[in-house]
Amino acid sequence: MFGAEAINDLMAAPGFPAAIHAAAGNAVRLYDGNWLRNRLLNDRGRFLAVLLILDLHFTEGGGKGVTGARLRREVVDLGVCSAGRATAFLAALRFKHLLAVGTQHGAKERRLMPSAALLQMHRERWNGMFTAIAHIDASAANAAIALPDEALFGICTHVMADCFRQGVRVFDATPELLALAERDAGLVMLVSLVANGWTVSATQLARQFSVSRAHVGKVLRLAEAQGLACCEPGRSGYRAGPALGPVLARFYAVVFLTFLAALKKAQPHER
Repeated sequence: MFGAEAINDLMAAPGFPAAIHAAAGNAVRLYDGNWLRNRLLNDRGRFLAVLLILDLHFTEGGGKGVTGARLRREVVDLGVCSAGRATAFLAALRFKHLLAVGTQHGAKERRLMPSAALLQMHRERWNGMFTAIAHIDASAANAAIALPDEALFGICTHVMADCFRQGVRVFDATPELLALAERDAGLVMLVSLVANGWTVSATQLARQFSVSRAHVGKVLRLAEAQGLACCEPGRSGYRAGPALGPVLARFYAVVFLTFLAALKKAQPHER
């Protein structure tokens, strides 16, 4: 859906480096280090599961919620996670008051509704992405921030979920990141090396992202083997490796293209 030409054209945009830096800073700032949810789904899986919950609720469910059975079918069909892990993730979201049981109308299975807290979290994360995209397309980003809930949570999430259903995979463009993204806080640790711009100790990363120091060491040694991270002499800390910038450029190019496709569809003159 987003070919090499589209990716290269976006990376050549004058504001693209600033957009990457803004998106990286936002990802680090908003990272959810909740231990329970990170063990239930990795960062990538958690993002996709929430995106599908919102899409199924607003589009397929007409704003009346989503059943656990419907979400389980979706995540299994798309290879996001197992049915059991999806069930556990839904329970964790309910425990954190991010999902609530909707009004029942004789249905066999109760419908779950996104709470105001989940919607606010979603909007906050997306507004950070819109701020980054403003470096590339200011008019689209400014219009996005003003979108009403029904457009942001309905149309935009549906377009993004459909991109995934149609085969768009960020990690197809950045296979170097896939193994790291499957580990707790793996991707955001790498992103933080770009956002910080200086050497960071394993202890600092462990504290910031709610993982063990040993886990940080394993993830960054894997990154180091691919040139994505560099260890300072004496293993006093890590900084971005020479390969990290180009890889994250491709990663964020696909992410930005997905958001721009969603925003284009959400504008009134496009509907």
